[in-house]
Amino acid sequence: MVFRCREFVNWKFRTIIVLLAVGALVGGAIVVGKARSARTVTVTLRIRVTPAEQSDFVIRQANSARFKYLVGKRAGVKPIIAQKLSIKTAPNSSFLEARVEVMTKDEARRYAEAFVETLQAECDNQAQVTLAQQSVH
Repeated sequence: MVFRCREFVNWKFRTIIVLLAVGALVGGAIVVGKARSARTVTVTLRIRVTPAEQSDFVIRQANSARFKYLVGKRAGVKPIIAQKLSIKTAPNSSFLEARVEVMTKDEARRYAEAFVETLQAECDNQAQVTLAQQSVH
């Protein structure tokens, strides 16, 4: 009877060790996979709004889901990436600053081109929007 109890305990112990090892391998694979996918390209656009009083209106337009969908579709980027766009007033200036992370430099270029065109179309006659500066990192 004592011999069988030891076998049972040894079997449980081995099973736990194997499960812990498999869990550590899966966890490591997830961490490595996320680290590789974290390499993105950041597009920063500085936008001039004329008249300047319409800046809040332009920010509301650019933060809308409709605008994000349209610019993402025009640029050919995945919708989930386009939804991560953030736009706010640039510090110490009268410009607006828009940022989004995309996967490649080609997507960054296409997104920058589509952004201003789409935003101007959304603002229609209420504001004039022009690209003042663009950076891709």
